[in-house]
Amino acid sequence: MSASARADPTRRSPRNPGVLGGLRSETGPAAPCVVALIGDRRVGVDPRAPVDARIRAIAGSQRGRARRDQLLAAGIKPGAITRRLANGRLEHIHRGVYGLPHTSDLPLAAEAAALLACGPAALLSHHSAATLWGLRPGIARPVHVTVPGDRGCPAPSGVIVHRSINLSPADREISGGLPVTSPARTLLDVARTLPDRDLERLLDEGLFARRILSLPQVNDVVARAGGHPGRARLARIAAGHSRPTRTESRPAETLFALIRAAGLPEPRTEFPVLDYRLDFYWPELGLAVEVDGSTHRSPARFEADRRRDARLLTEQGIVVLRVTWTAIEQRPLEVVGLIARAIGQREAVLRCVVP
Repeated sequence: MSASARADPTRRSPRNPGVLGGLRSETGPAAPCVVALIGDRRVGVDPRAPVDARIRAIAGSQRGRARRDQLLAAGIKPGAITRRLANGRLEHIHRGVYGLPHTSDLPLAAEAAALLACGPAALLSHHSAATLWGLRPGIARPVHVTVPGDRGCPAPSGVIVHRSINLSPADREISGGLPVTSPARTLLDVARTLPDRDLERLLDEGLFARRILSLPQVNDVVARAGGHPGRARLARIAAGHSRPTRTESRPAETLFALIRAAGLPEPRTEFPVLDYRLDFYWPELGLAVEVDGSTHRSPARFEADRRRDARLLTEQGIVVLRVTWTAIEQRPLEVVGLIARAIGQREAVLRCVVP
């Protein structure tokens, strides 16, 4: 080949006639690699991006965690993975599961790693699901995971793997981007080991404080449970639970109409504060009114309500007034009078603290 031909950048390489001068063609971008993530999500990864950028694109969507097959699907070579494990740019978490450096303290990082290690059908369950749904405080360790079927998988370090042959699509939900058992199924799973009092507290938390649960959902999961070891206890607790005889919306609508008719300042409804939703809330007064389901409250529900009210007061300065469905329907003028008095007291307090 002549010197002029070698120097001509527009000459097509005989080994690759589609590439000019032996270089990659700029006629169009490469198609992104689509990588499946936990939680039924997908991410597109540019195969031309640097290796570390591709790793971050995957791990950044999974609490700093990535599985080996996900990295390979993004076009990352096994040797590149091995080198990064050796030089600390990747950390080994479980077999075939890696983490970005300095991400071990990310919320739910351990849960994401456990799900990646146990396969695409795995769900957070038991006490891990209970904490994710906010039914109990703190962080559950070890991590609990349920795998459908009767074969399961080897349990990674720090993970308890449960197996279930009666999981249904209704038992599977997504929360925080992670697959998790539904609140009702979670109660069924923890019912095996929890004392009655603790199970009742979790049931009340899901029904009233979090409002992520209903008694029909609990009854449905019990009916489908077959020989599940928690079935009998959950059925007994649910059967003995106080069942409301009115719809939740009717008393709230009635109370809102009473407040408006009395000419009182109109509150915000279903207002989110911290991780709760307040039935009625006056932000300018720091006053909330919560509608309780009945005059009779279980000891666990009573204690949970008082802890919730104390937290709202200490962390947000919100005073909580509680009224019952029965009082709204049978003694509406008394309830409106209580609310009017509370509004006046809060206005007086705020006038005293304003310079």
